[in-house]
Amino acid sequence: MSKQQFYLGIDMGGTHIKIAIVDSSCNIVEETVLDTDIKATPIDVIKSIISKASEMKNYSKVKSIGIGMAGDINCFDGSVRFSPNLPKWKNIALKKIIENLTKKKTIVDNDANTASIGAFWLDAKGKAENLVCVTLGTGVGGGFILDKKLYRGSSCSAGEIGHITIDPCGDVCKCGNRGCVETFIGAKYISKYAARYLKKNKSELINKLTNGDYSKVTPRILYLAAKKGDKAAISIWKYVGEKLGILFAGILNFINPDVIVLCGGVSHAGKYLIDPARREMKSRAFASAVKNCSIVVSKYTNKLGVVGAAMLPKQ
Repeated sequence: MSKQQFYLGIDMGGTHIKIAIVDSSCNIVEETVLDTDIKATPIDVIKSIISKASEMKNYSKVKSIGIGMAGDINCFDGSVRFSPNLPKWKNIALKKIIENLTKKKTIVDNDANTASIGAFWLDAKGKAENLVCVTLGTGVGGGFILDKKLYRGSSCSAGEIGHITIDPCGDVCKCGNRGCVETFIGAKYISKYAARYLKKNKSELINKLTNGDYSKVTPRILYLAAKKGDKAAISIWKYVGEKLGILFAGILNFINPDVIVLCGGVSHAGKYLIDPARREMKSRAFASAVKNCSIVVSKYTNKLGVVGAAMLPKQ
């Protein structure tokens, strides 16, 4: 029997930094978390992460380090060009700094890519040939596993599916474009649409859940209302789901994956989001592509990023 290998995964979020030691079977052996100090200098944050990781009892056995974070990442040299969650992180040679401090091989990538690796190993058990992971949260991202390998593109920008235009006359996106997928199914845009919808289509339940302030509507409130049969909430999810279905159809016709894995907070809406998305997808995508693709909500949303980061060297 081969000796078990250990990998360190770091999932750098805007609020928390997850750190985990993962074995070669993708099991988390140890894990810890740090609060993200967005005001601290990058080098101070990096040193805090390494200090915290070095306290873990299996740290000395770690073969390599993988890091996932949101933003524009140069996956070839492991530098952070820009991260929206960490405003001080501009042109930071993260891989080089970590390797100098730890003497361990380090790989850095976008957090949607690490989530897709996590989905490949955890949800698909490493068996899917072609997998697309769609992250549905504040933003919308994606990662592609093609022929069981992570596809990054020529500039490490592959997978930015949240910024595919589906309505050129739509709302302005944070990326500067108009009508991106994210402006329809990103969490804050769902809330924005819901607030507009509820001004014309009253809901006693949502009114109660928000104390009459529709600016406080969240995807979770909409989910809770939909579960109780609220027609307005179900209608809002139908609208969002149809936009997601347009994205699905594009993915199917372009990538032809075996499986699409959804993760992130918005994916917890489950059938209220996915059922209309499936219907829309079926009306737009090639029938053979639809037949050969399953859509699943990840059972490991909170683990995908850190496990996927740890598996970067293995992938």
